[in-house]
Amino acid sequence: MTPREEFDRRLKAIRTRMKSRNLDLLLIYSAPGSLRFGQRGHVMYVSGHEPYFGDSMVLLPLDTTLNPLLEIGAANHFSSLGSWIDNVKPAGDHIQVLKAYLIEVKLQKPRIGLVGEYSMSPTFYNRLRQEVDAPIEVASDILETERAVKSQYEIRCMKHAGAVAYKGVEAAAKFARPGVLEAEIVGEIERVCRAAGSEFFPHYTMATSGRNPDHSDLWWKSGKRRLEAGDPWLLDFGTMVEGYCCDLSRPFTLGPPSKRQQDIFEVLLESLEAGRRMARPGVLASEVDAATSEPLRRKLDKDREWREIGHGVGLEVHEWPFVGYGRIVDDRAYRDMKLEAGMVISMEPSIWLPETGDFQVEDQFVVTEQGGERLSPIPLQIFTC
Repeated sequence: MTPREEFDRRLKAIRTRMKSRNLDLLLIYSAPGSLRFGQRGHVMYVSGHEPYFGDSMVLLPLDTTLNPLLEIGAANHFSSLGSWIDNVKPAGDHIQVLKAYLIEVKLQKPRIGLVGEYSMSPTFYNRLRQEVDAPIEVASDILETERAVKSQYEIRCMKHAGAVAYKGVEAAAKFARPGVLEAEIVGEIERVCRAAGSEFFPHYTMATSGRNPDHSDLWWKSGKRRLEAGDPWLLDFGTMVEGYCCDLSRPFTLGPPSKRQQDIFEVLLESLEAGRRMARPGVLASEVDAATSEPLRRKLDKDREWREIGHGVGLEVHEWPFVGYGRIVDDRAYRDMKLEAGMVISMEPSIWLPETGDFQVEDQFVVTEQGGERLSPIPLQIFTC
């Protein structure tokens, strides 16, 4: 479980942001785990409780003499070891829980900040506006910004996750051979990583083989193809330790890689290195995206718009700051953020060519004054099976 001193650090920083916004109470809301950002992590970040059976809520007052409240999900299977909060309520009507809490702690018409409004149903969101006699404002950016900068504890967890993932990569390289199903490779990777300490897999473990682009585009449903001699195949997966994710990819070949595959991989490494050098405090996420894309445009296709180069990683496998998602203009969460020391970002340049198949390299980097510091111990290489 996350150490109490880590929670104390988080709460102090969050309350400082609340005070600057004149907020008396944060209503922090999370849905069960999802590939979409923010669904799982906000409540877990503050309380240690992981939403699993249903929507969960924390009521965090600015006043440190008032006891926060944790409302757990739809099922009452809950251990007191899962959270430092001792004021725990079973799932109920969220509005009624909020009203009762305000009466209990004698907060009259507090200024309430909503965190995780994108997890709320429209019905719940509208009821909050209509039935709660208090000023309410969206304040998700408080936790988004706070979560984006990782503590040493969080970075240690992510390094541990990367070390566990390395065992999966090594197992895959030994296991893959002609005639093996992609699904069998996935099973072997997950077996080894579970035994090594991975609590979960933050997204599909993807093993996509061959040179058919239509098959590669079904990465989330890979599994049915049998590998053939000479095949390239791509592994994209992650592990999870103490709730914290890693997200990694490496290319593999059955037999030695061709000269063209080696050349393409060198372009990917140049792209990754350009992004790593740019990942410094004060730099915009979009500038990291541009730096990572530049070698791909210069050496492969100057007219192609290389996109979605990366993202933040933490309690969610995709979180703030988003690198290369600035083109999503209708969602505030994808706003272009300035990097800060301690942020952890993934970069994942990818190239598909008919003669090489799907080649990608992905790793996580901590933002430092000297550029990104890589978190995983996995060699930056094509793995030969």
